[in-house]
Amino acid sequence: MLSRENYDIVLATSTAAVPAWMAKRYPEVERTDFEGRHHKFGQRHNACPNSPVYQKYAKALASKLAERYGENDHVTCWHINNEYGGICYCENCEKAFRVWLQKKYKTVEALNKAWNLEFWGHTIYDWDEIVPPNLLSEGQPGDRTAFAGISLDYNRFNSDSMLENYKMERDAIREFDPDTPITTNFMEMFKGLDYFKWAKEMDLVSWDCYPAYNAPISYTAMAHDLIRVLKDAPFMLMEQSPSQTNWREYNPLKRPGQMRAQSYLALAHGADTIQFFQLRRSVGASEKFHGAVISHAGTEDTRVFREVKQLGEELEKLGNTTLGTRNETEVGIIFDWDNFWALEYSTGPTIDLKYVDSMHTYYRFFHERNIGVSMIPWDADFGKYKVIVAPVLYMVKEGMKESLEAFVQNGGVLITTYMSGIVNDTDNVYLGGYPGPLREMAGVWVEEIDALPPEWTNEVIFTDGTKAVCGMLCDLMHLEGAESLAEYGRDFYAGMPAVTKNSYGQGTVYYIGTQMAEAGLDRVLAMAMQDAGVTPVLADADGLSVTCRKAEDCSYYFVMNFKDEALDVPPSLVGKEDILTGKIVEMGDQLAKYDVKIILVQ
Repeated sequence: MLSRENYDIVLATSTAAVPAWMAKRYPEVERTDFEGRHHKFGQRHNACPNSPVYQKYAKALASKLAERYGENDHVTCWHINNEYGGICYCENCEKAFRVWLQKKYKTVEALNKAWNLEFWGHTIYDWDEIVPPNLLSEGQPGDRTAFAGISLDYNRFNSDSMLENYKMERDAIREFDPDTPITTNFMEMFKGLDYFKWAKEMDLVSWDCYPAYNAPISYTAMAHDLIRVLKDAPFMLMEQSPSQTNWREYNPLKRPGQMRAQSYLALAHGADTIQFFQLRRSVGASEKFHGAVISHAGTEDTRVFREVKQLGEELEKLGNTTLGTRNETEVGIIFDWDNFWALEYSTGPTIDLKYVDSMHTYYRFFHERNIGVSMIPWDADFGKYKVIVAPVLYMVKEGMKESLEAFVQNGGVLITTYMSGIVNDTDNVYLGGYPGPLREMAGVWVEEIDALPPEWTNEVIFTDGTKAVCGMLCDLMHLEGAESLAEYGRDFYAGMPAVTKNSYGQGTVYYIGTQMAEAGLDRVLAMAMQDAGVTPVLADADGLSVTCRKAEDCSYYFVMNFKDEALDVPPSLVGKEDILTGKIVEMGDQLAKYDVKIILVQ
């Protein structure tokens, strides 16, 4: 029917939920959870990725779909499974984990050293003594662990296991359809899977964008900037709700114009196509109140339908105008799943330190000033950027020290923070003083780390007397060539450096030793941007969200207002064409809340 009506089709393989007959006939296909409970039929994302039975039938299903529809020209993209996630600790996974470890470590002796298993008398003598680290073993309540080494490797193993499932279905499709792009849908900064590793196996990247009602717009923009960089190419917004979600604690409607503005935010940060979930609201089950283009009333005479129709007409009018254009940035923020896992497995110094929140703390500064950012992997080409920001770079993997040193020596500006340079890739501490491999480059030695409870604070005093509140973590530092920009104002370490700057080769390293309030952090980051010569996309766009996508012969400025008050169009864009309306921007033009303009500059 869709082919007769000349639709483009994104065709998914239906392998994300085990059917009842399979769970009944082959109970081993279901997962065993963190508490050691083997599941029965129900839910979705419920299959053990290392079950031979699941693999057999998932591959067969993908193959049959491709055999039937692979030559259909209307199938423009294949979508494998759906929102891969979750983790299994069953016997299938236990056996597969041992094989994975043998390939990685080769010998039991190397594994014992990597996991520091002499501690608590945990030495392993044979591979079959290894069991998955759930609550029956090393796991602890709150998804914590007694041995970070094994839990970290289990996360890596689980991500790899699901990736093998994806590749299995992809390859089955390729036997019948050698050309059509293949993807699966990601979920912003999802903790469970190493998306940088996954993206290498995908033709294009897609993701599902469901921001919470109170999420800062900068948080959603950060997710877009991560997804875009996974393949350093435009991405697909596979899912968003046209009105509201249903699965968060609070699910308000999107206000008039909000969905449209959020859609253009995705385009601004690298999307080349926008989709929705779902077309019609389900009549029952858990997503019956999830937003849809067509409501339960079954009519097109609704606000939501009209807004989707408007967006569709505007995108049709844009055609291929912006397709394939690039987001060029001068700032890279390192995002790394190994660091994500390892930092949050760490027992101490504080439970309040969260990886993604730390990333957003720094990203916010750049977004508010319309400075383009790329969320980059640890092994990126740092030479493409003027500034590299490495918040809580807890784990410094082999080769990272040398790459960062080369970047700074060649004139780059590196910004790093407390809880950086602490461990290697097996979560063992670098001996000799924090920040480990970064110590010489940063020009500081951290003697101790004070972990402040939420009700405790300290203050940072800059050299001109300006003060800023700080808390959570405070590095007690000694200078080893660096210059102190600010010092602590209270407690027994009053007068010790809190923020430093060090010249290294032709470049500079800023070390921020504590979590400062926005005013203090913004001051330091502003210094670093001045040193690096980084400037905003537009200097006269106060309050507006502005992003630029570039073609070979022109640029497209996405100008959006997410504030509560109307704001003037930047004077620098006066006289240019808004390609959404075809009108020329005039002095005094304003954007109301959720208004969008796409300005062509040639």
